[in-house]
Amino acid sequence: MRYWNQLDWPDVPYPTNMKDPQSEMAKGNIARAGCGICSAAMMLDALVEGVHEMRDLRDLAVSCGANMDPGTDMKIFGKALCEAYGLRMVMSNDLKDLTDCLKAGGKVIVNTGGDHDGYTGVFSHGGHYILVLSVHDDTAAVLDPSWKEGKYEEEGRQGKVRFSWPFAYCNVRILEEDTQNRDPGYYCFYRMEEA
Repeated sequence: MRYWNQLDWPDVPYPTNMKDPQSEMAKGNIARAGCGICSAAMMLDALVEGVHEMRDLRDLAVSCGANMDPGTDMKIFGKALCEAYGLRMVMSNDLKDLTDCLKAGGKVIVNTGGDHDGYTGVFSHGGHYILVLSVHDDTAAVLDPSWKEGKYEEEGRQGKVRFSWPFAYCNVRILEEDTQNRDPGYYCFYRMEEA
């Protein structure tokens, strides 16, 4: 399975916020707005055989209209991914659904909301998608598509994540806190036989 970091893709165009085609996001790229694309690519690498290409997933997001607002609308993109790759998606705000999905062999794209109400977002200061691969006891193994040196040492984040390339490990309660201002917070993907 490959680790996909959106920051490695500044040369791949990804126009989002297409409701306002004059906006800066409409001239954007994967590095700026591709966390959902990268999280989906890693999810597919884990669940679906074959090689998945960045440009193909970007094209799918654009063709299904998941790029009309800034970033990627996972409600729309997730449905398109399910149709294209034979998966099933469950949207939820319940942490139990996240852990149940992972224990059943699925993978979860988490919609973190960033800073809010005096809370410092652990995985982002704004909206951001990450992929959760597994959970053991209360520790989640995460692939963060915008990891950079020093990210988890920022004020308000220290001690909340243990990083061992390319995995970020955190208590599942961090995921719950990071999604308090998102609905849904969890996009649970299953192979059809695990549904």
